[in-house]
Amino acid sequence: MTGLARIGTVSESGDELTLLWAHSGEWLGVAFIVEPTPRSVAPPEAFIQAVTDLTYLDIPTTLVREYARSDAAVAWVIAQFLNDRLWLAVREILLYAHGDLRSRIAHRLVELALHQPPGAPLIATITQDELAKAVGAARPSVARILADLKREGHIRSVRGGLLIARPSELVNPDQRGAA
Repeated sequence: MTGLARIGTVSESGDELTLLWAHSGEWLGVAFIVEPTPRSVAPPEAFIQAVTDLTYLDIPTTLVREYARSDAAVAWVIAQFLNDRLWLAVREILLYAHGDLRSRIAHRLVELALHQPPGAPLIATITQDELAKAVGAARPSVARILADLKREGHIRSVRGGLLIARPSELVNPDQRGAA
């Protein structure tokens, strides 16, 4: 896969929650290789959303499952990937559960900005509405925090998005003023 995709779930009331971000070189739908329908719980209403232009190779899960069952090395690579995705999902859920809105916004902006070509300015290409959905908040609340971040010099509005001026300080407030 190339590009950036957001994997999320939708509550009964229509609220979206981002569970994972899939970056270039990653698999989409790998969980279905092991078990197409989980036996222990009903799968949540889920979606995959292209955040940037997205290109992917569609490999039938039945073929990958067959290789995994016949080759321990293939099975191990899948297990390692699923382990990594599990811990990324746990981290994302903990950020939502314990992180304040400012930290959720800061992390999301930096994560989106990191997908620029090497050497390019860190620009998060996202609208306030998209950002509000991605962090599970109302747009006015997101707008207030963005105004604070701009006033503090962490971000600037530029053509095409938000320029991240000081990414380390944005996601690690303890590093303010560190060289």
